[in-house]
Amino acid sequence: MNESPAPTISTVRGVLLGTLDQYAPDRPDQVWRLYNEASVPIDCLIPSAELLHSLLSQPLTTLSLQLAGWFGDSDAKTSPLPVLAAAWADDRPDHSLYHLPLDICPVEGTYMGILELIETIDTPPLYRMLWRVFREREIVARYWTMPASARHHHAFPGGLATHSREVALDLAGQAAVGPHERELCIAAGLLHDIGKVWSYTPDMFLNTAARAMGHELLGLSRLERELKILEGEWPDGAYTMRVLLSGCGRMRQDGSMPSALVARLKAADQRSCEQERSRKEPSQVWTPKSWLPASPPVEPSSNAATDVSSDGDWTF
Repeated sequence: MNESPAPTISTVRGVLLGTLDQYAPDRPDQVWRLYNEASVPIDCLIPSAELLHSLLSQPLTTLSLQLAGWFGDSDAKTSPLPVLAAAWADDRPDHSLYHLPLDICPVEGTYMGILELIETIDTPPLYRMLWRVFREREIVARYWTMPASARHHHAFPGGLATHSREVALDLAGQAAVGPHERELCIAAGLLHDIGKVWSYTPDMFLNTAARAMGHELLGLSRLERELKILEGEWPDGAYTMRVLLSGCGRMRQDGSMPSALVARLKAADQRSCEQERSRKEPSQVWTPKSWLPASPPVEPSSNAATDVSSDGDWTF
C-alpha cells in the first residue's frame, strides 16, 4: 500500500486577492492567487472554508502565509497546487499595496503613480484614511481595472484609475491653496469617482443604487466609515472631504462652505475629460493652438530679375 508523500511546508509573507462575493465554501477546488513580498504570484487552494471566509472578510493585509506543497511525479506535466493551511499577522508594518503587481492597472504607470501621490500626503490621519480605502477588497478588485464610464470619457479598462490620477495630479499642482488644502484636494481627486466601483453591473450598465443616488452620493455613503474615523482624528478634514466627495458646491450666504475647493475639483475633473476626448477624437474637440511667430518675409533670390529698361520693360 502506497502512502501519500508528506507535504513540504513553507511560509511566505504576502497578500491574498479576492472578494467576499467570490466565497464559495462548496468549491474547495477553486484557485486563489497570492502575491508575496516581491509581487510574485502564487496560485493555491484554500480548502478550509473557515480560513477562507476569515481572510476575505478583512481588508487586504500582509500576512504570514503557511503553504503545504507536494512535488508531482517526474512524469507529470504539472505539480499539484499548494494548499494554504494557515495565515497570521505579525508586528511588522503592513505594505500590502506594494505587494500587488504594477500591471494590476492595465494603463502603464497608473498604479505606482497613485501610490506615489498617496505618499505625498503629510497629514497622518488623511494618509491613513487613503491607505485604508485602497486596501478594501472591492476597491482592489475593481478600481484599477474598470472604465471611468461606459461610453464617454476614459471608457477603457483602467480608465477610472487613470482619470482619477489625472485629476489628482492637476490638483497637486494648484499654487493658490495651502498645504493641507492641497492634500485634501489630492485625496478628493483620487476618490471623487470611487462610487463608480459600486455603480455598474459587470457589463457597465448603471445599477439601481447608482440610478437612485448617483455615483457621488453612493461613494460618499460607502466611505462613511472611513470618514467617521477621519472625523475623530481631524474633524475639519472629514467635513471638507464630505463636501468635496458629495459634489455639493453651493455657497452659503455667509461663505462658510469650501466651495472654491469644490470648483477646483470640478474644473480638474472636466479638464481630464476634455483632454481624454481630445486624444481620442482630436477632430471633434476644439482646443486653442499654440502661438507661432509670423514667418519672415521671403528674400528675393540672387538670380531673380531686378533691372527695368528705360521703356519700362523688365530685363533679364
